[in-house]
Amino acid sequence: MLHVDRILCPTDGSGCAGRAHRHAQHLAAHFDAALHVISVEEGDVDPDQGIGGELASPQADLHGLKPGVGPVPAPRVRERAVAHPTAAGGILNYVVQYDMDLVVMGTHGHRGVRRLLLGSVAEEVVRKAPCPVATVGRGATAPEGLEGGTLLVPVDFSEHRFRVMAHARAIARVYGMALRLFHVVEVTALPDAYGVYGSPPDPGVLLDRAETVLDEEAESLRTKGLEVTLDVRGGHPAAEILDAAREDGAAFITLGTHGRTGLEHMLTGSVAEKVLRQAPCPVCAVKSFGRSLVDGDDIADA
Repeated sequence: MLHVDRILCPTDGSGCAGRAHRHAQHLAAHFDAALHVISVEEGDVDPDQGIGGELASPQADLHGLKPGVGPVPAPRVRERAVAHPTAAGGILNYVVQYDMDLVVMGTHGHRGVRRLLLGSVAEEVVRKAPCPVATVGRGATAPEGLEGGTLLVPVDFSEHRFRVMAHARAIARVYGMALRLFHVVEVTALPDAYGVYGSPPDPGVLLDRAETVLDEEAESLRTKGLEVTLDVRGGHPAAEILDAAREDGAAFITLGTHGRTGLEHMLTGSVAEKVLRQAPCPVCAVKSFGRSLVDGDDIADA
């Protein structure tokens, strides 16, 4: 099961932030968790105040989100305006300072051309936050509409997949969703680095092998009372995940991210980030490091 005591929902007044707030409220109500709603004021920070500190006069109405309005009782809701040179930095600082279990945020805010120059705030938070991050885009269904839908779970066969599947299993139970385990076989020609041309393995053989392994793991989930289907394809992971989500009308996506930074990220990007930019539904990114929302026994049993 999921253990969630503190949820952070950043807001910038955009429609996506409002939709993310509804999902954050739904989860906070379900888990009886505290809901922290923050607005980051970008700019110079007073050294005496400290980076990410509370402003002297937090807004009573953070960009249109009325305090205490929603399914979460007012005593469990904390609204704050915090100061930091960057929005992403302010969010990440708050996550660490207040030991957040989960971040729920919109993917398209009031950023305009700055997103093209500086990158997405949501993408930076997904990459660097030490806890799972759920992102909500423009086309996302309201939380009450997820009941009975399908949760798409991309699996890459790394050791991290057990943590991802444990989170997916728990999220599926929260919303009463079926699981669809998904794997993409990515086959490319090998470079002639040593003067010997290498040919890729037969894609059909790899697809069959991947489906066999995936079916074994699906059967383990079925024994726990979950409805599980499989989908194994060849192609580019991010593109295939997005195509599958649109084709199947996925209600939610849970995937893993390794938190790449630096040159590797600049050259290759992240499958998780590419998916969250265009996903037609909420996406929960589960880290290969940092906080887990499920017990170790649940991960081993995934």
